[in-house]
Amino acid sequence: MFSVAITMLMACSKDDDNNSGGGSRADVILVADLAADQGTTFFSLRNNAIIPAEDSAGLDSDIAFNATNIYLNGGVSGGGEAAGQVRSGIFDEVLAAPASGYLQDNEEAPALSATRGNAWYIYNDGNSMPPFAVLMIPGRVVHLKTADGGFAKLELLSYYKGNPDTGSPDFANLQTRPASRYFTFRYALADSEGKY
Repeated sequence: MFSVAITMLMACSKDDDNNSGGGSRADVILVADLAADQGTTFFSLRNNAIIPAEDSAGLDSDIAFNATNIYLNGGVSGGGEAAGQVRSGIFDEVLAAPASGYLQDNEEAPALSATRGNAWYIYNDGNSMPPFAVLMIPGRVVHLKTADGGFAKLELLSYYKGNPDTGSPDFANLQTRPASRYFTFRYALADSEGKY
């Protein structure tokens, strides 16, 4: 069974015109420990929910996780319009969806992969610390078109259960490292004009 904790965080009030920080005003949703360790887990950004595999072919699912692969419901991975890109930036400072640059999954590779120029993680081999670890690349924002043609921004925070401190000695020790393939991320949906 999939284990997921979903929390909604409210960004600054939409009525706060004195927001001098220039940050996002969209509702930010935090998803903790989305399990991708037992095959592919399909997720709806609009509904903030896991979608059963048998229902994933429609427009309910936007994104799917399987180990380090992230698939989008578009192109060869589904009948939706989902597409994506990874850009440098600070999640809270992204106020609008990019107008262009989105890729759909194709036969070569998923849209959100290093092969397609959209790397979101690095893998430390046994010669790097912490060894044999999948680590998020800081300062990367995933920009998505949803299956139904809307927009979302997403920040991947962790690949390990409990979102551990990857710089700690416990994490470096393979015997005490938390289980992998548990995604923690936050996201926000854009309004009808592509604004956050």
